[in-house]
Amino acid sequence: MDIQDLRIFDRVAALQNLSAVGNEFSLTPGTISKRLQSLEDEIGARFFTRSTRSIRITEEGRIFLEHAQRMLSEFDAAKASVDGNRGSPRGLIRMSVPPRIGNRDIAAGLSAFMAAYPEIDVHAEVCDRASGAGEDGFDITIKTGALLDSSLIAKRLADDPMIIVASPDYLKLNGTPTTPQDLERHSCLVHADICHWPFRRKSADRSVRVGGRMRSNDIGLLRRAARDGLGLVRVSAALVDDDVKAGYLVPVLTEFDTSGDSAVWAIFPRTKHMLPRLRAFLDFLSDWLKEPGQQNGKIDLGRPATDSADAFFATSQGAGDGSPSRRRTGIEPASTGQRSKSTLRPRKGRPRSGATA
Repeated sequence: MDIQDLRIFDRVAALQNLSAVGNEFSLTPGTISKRLQSLEDEIGARFFTRSTRSIRITEEGRIFLEHAQRMLSEFDAAKASVDGNRGSPRGLIRMSVPPRIGNRDIAAGLSAFMAAYPEIDVHAEVCDRASGAGEDGFDITIKTGALLDSSLIAKRLADDPMIIVASPDYLKLNGTPTTPQDLERHSCLVHADICHWPFRRKSADRSVRVGGRMRSNDIGLLRRAARDGLGLVRVSAALVDDDVKAGYLVPVLTEFDTSGDSAVWAIFPRTKHMLPRLRAFLDFLSDWLKEPGQQNGKIDLGRPATDSADAFFATSQGAGDGSPSRRRTGIEPASTGQRSKSTLRPRKGRPRSGATA
């Protein structure tokens, strides 16, 4: 059995596109198809159903894929152990990067990494999919925000502070919230299914359920909606740094830490994290993102604490999650567990006009 046939099989299962896999291996789609057919004949099973428009993996193919990926992982680990004795890490890294990570210059970081490790190749795809590393054939997926439950491994690369902002016009019309509980009277722009916004003060944690007229899985769209005066949004401080400096958006409730578990993460399959080239990349990118020159200009959120801020926690025993938030460090399973919930409920409909929250 040819090891390259296993690699071709693995990539076709991930991409479901013969032309795309052919481009990766510098082979024609016809040659890729013949290599798959040869592998199927050798094993005595059909791994894919093919048509003129699509290719889909069969149940037999899924079963064989699990074993094939373990074999490839063992082979790569064995090869890496030999490469380690020969010098610097080498090989290919396939990675997925989201279109926006605030002002952090990932492109410059990749260029610096490749200059430092000339024997490592990088295939980077800019996308913002829900799937993670391994699910689309990536070795590493870079994500921002809080992690969802996953069987993959995550490494925290850098902090990603979150703030709540609104336009000056919205605040003038609807008032400025002074406690998290005030958010139940406001129109909050909800990202994906994150309907609970976390608040932390003096090691105490609460979450407030929010709602409003608009929800989207695209944070850029919500950022624009906030600028246009449609409501408040909880967003990465790095993403709205320029808007805040220009006065298009104004931070509110700044005496609270609203970051929760938000960070910049590298997610990768369990079978990949010991490869020298991936360890080198993770260490390099983590250092790069934490370098002072690569960090965003920090927004000054240092408002003095108010009595109402302390009162919010003092009078809300049992209404939310009072346990200390879990700050992630190092490498660990990509799972955040259950989100905390609050008894607060948002009011339906439009925000109050001319009200002072």
